[in-house]
Amino acid sequence: MGSLYPLPLIFLPFLPCSAAQNPLRFFVIGDIGGMPYLETTSVQLQVAKAMADRSRGVRSVINLGDNFYFTGVMSDEDPRFNTTFENVYKDIAVPWLTIAGNHDHFGNVQAQISYTAKSKLWYFPSPYYNKVFEKGNTIVEFIMLDTIELCGSSVDVQSGSAWDVLNDMLKKWWNNEKEMKQRDEKRAEQQWRWLERTLNESRADYLFVAGHYAVYSVSSHGPTQCLVDRLAPLLKRHRVTAYLAGHDHTLQHLVSDGVTYIVSGAGSRSDQSTAYKDLLKKKGVTVYWTYPEFSWKSYLGSHFGLTDGGFVEFNITPNKTTVFYINKDGATKYTSYLYPRWAKRAADRLGRSIEGEL
Repeated sequence: MGSLYPLPLIFLPFLPCSAAQNPLRFFVIGDIGGMPYLETTSVQLQVAKAMADRSRGVRSVINLGDNFYFTGVMSDEDPRFNTTFENVYKDIAVPWLTIAGNHDHFGNVQAQISYTAKSKLWYFPSPYYNKVFEKGNTIVEFIMLDTIELCGSSVDVQSGSAWDVLNDMLKKWWNNEKEMKQRDEKRAEQQWRWLERTLNESRADYLFVAGHYAVYSVSSHGPTQCLVDRLAPLLKRHRVTAYLAGHDHTLQHLVSDGVTYIVSGAGSRSDQSTAYKDLLKKKGVTVYWTYPEFSWKSYLGSHFGLTDGGFVEFNITPNKTTVFYINKDGATKYTSYLYPRWAKRAADRLGRSIEGEL
């Protein structure tokens, strides 16, 4: 892979000192939904503390769905808004830009949207939306998608119970149903049109698209074909800085066709699978890093939220974004870098790439 790292760095002497010293900071996390009955997990509480310890100066948290396991909530009065969210993250007092995951679609997503009016932290104004942040001359935009509506829910029932989840999984396995089915084709197409329009209109220096389902993932769920076919070309065409996803309970840094893909779905549990790693490599996806690594010692407790877990942090300056991948104990396990879209345009003109790790 070619490299054009020096290109954005040559502008560093001309930037104000404060730009490098005071970056725009965001946390990225998914799958925070705790556990039924227990309502939180050990990992979730540890990750929350690690986030709180680093939260000074953070502008927002990008929350990637599966907010309540296993079947979402049915009302904006549901006590789990307090026990699984407010009480856990009260020390991270910034807006949580939230979207729905497949488990949230088992319940009432509109209830989660309505809860926005009742919370100082929870920000979920509509099923999909965009949010722009500015600092000096730097513009950062997050486009938040409902990928379950775009591609079809993995659980096609409403108001489900834990039994419904299991029954749905068994039915799909028995019928060998590998492809997702759109819940509402008209609503899906409306969102696709909105996305293309929003991408066309964006003037952001850093443009992030976020959804619950991953485009590419090495872990248990693997790539989402609907998004590979339709979303990935849009991300490339509009020089999107990165696509952010959860769903698989890991941290991952991948690059495909000049686009960075970040998975951050280890908010309350972890998954050590790398089942799709070889397949993605064969398809030309560069797998830079995944977490956690497999070990029998932590495997038995990982799915129950007893081991591993983590989140991602963005530190954004005019010429470079530093991406920290942080475990539940607050330790940085890996670092990568992203560059603004004007650097991507310059790299494209020279036929080179600025993606990857320094």
